[in-house]
Amino acid sequence: MQLQILQKQLDESTRCPLCQAAMHWIEAEQYEQGIFFHECHHCQHRVFQDQRHNCHCEKCQSNRKKITQETARQEQRKISARKKENFEYELTQLSFMHKLFLLSILDQQVQEHHRYNEFIDWEQIKYHTITPNYLFQHHLLKQLVKDQVLVPKDFSDEVHQYYINVRLDGYSEPSVYSITQQLRHLFFENLTQGIPFKDAEEVKSALYMVLYQEIVQFAQHYCRTWGIQIAGNHAFQAFCFRLLDVLAVGQIYYLIQNALEYLYKSKALQARNENFINTNLLKKTLQQYREKSLTEKWETSTLPRPNNIPFSRMSEILLFKFLGYDESIFFHPIRHAWKRIEPRLNFYSQKRCMHCGSSDLTVEYDANDYVSLLCRNCKHQDHYFTR
Repeated sequence: MQLQILQKQLDESTRCPLCQAAMHWIEAEQYEQGIFFHECHHCQHRVFQDQRHNCHCEKCQSNRKKITQETARQEQRKISARKKENFEYELTQLSFMHKLFLLSILDQQVQEHHRYNEFIDWEQIKYHTITPNYLFQHHLLKQLVKDQVLVPKDFSDEVHQYYINVRLDGYSEPSVYSITQQLRHLFFENLTQGIPFKDAEEVKSALYMVLYQEIVQFAQHYCRTWGIQIAGNHAFQAFCFRLLDVLAVGQIYYLIQNALEYLYKSKALQARNENFINTNLLKKTLQQYREKSLTEKWETSTLPRPNNIPFSRMSEILLFKFLGYDESIFFHPIRHAWKRIEPRLNFYSQKRCMHCGSSDLTVEYDANDYVSLLCRNCKHQDHYFTR
């Protein structure tokens, strides 16, 4: 904005609305028209008497840029919504991992007789121990937003607030409390109120992923005391999945502790994990340890899970509430635990009424190895041994 300044004087009675510094009163001319405004001597913010003019200081330009970006995002969301014709998910359509993640967010936020919002305010909870590590929960959040399971609030400057775009049987507009209660029934009631998975393999995949994220959390916790960054990547994940087939999580902790101590003393670790340099060094060292242990027939020690590492809500729900395990799951390979877990999951994912074939069944009685089911369609009762 090219102006010809005619007069400029300090006006200490007027303060800048942005930084509270004193302002200058300026009389100027543009294209032979008089323009009068205050200008901050510190940040150059301008307040014009004529509302037709805009300030071009750094702060005002930044604010206009944010408004433009938010408007573009709102338009994009409207276009996406029109393309999907306001598609709404049934809760049953979500994957087991996504149901688990939603419950991990909601379980401690939504309580009866306590005030709660009808939306998820991610800015308020993003640093809570929802999942074993922050990058993993950020990845899950992005997936749910991309799939429009979580929908940003319309016409809001706060893009970290999301509505849950799912529907329940019997509810046209389910509340957050109703969604939370349904998820609690699926995960906390020992499968008697329905199942949150399609088959046992879906649960096994989630179990491997959560334990892998526990391993990444352990490595991050160990490196934090040195001021060193580390994270997981696809190659490290695939390697850890192979280890989980034959070793307990506690044994992998022991290998990681020794590998990181060796790399730190060798000054091989970098402060920043650029291009996953620290992750790849750790993976390579663990591979060498594993090969040597097999060749020389070492017995790998087991390291308990450190008490000073926060235990995530996701791990607690999956391992302790849903699968009914305790800390012992960290001391044995998954295959040992899975032998006890799998038969029951398989039974519930495949059960049908023997009379009419319906899967709409009510659990009337459920013991450790015996189940009675009533078909809601034809009222036929079946009895099963699950082992």
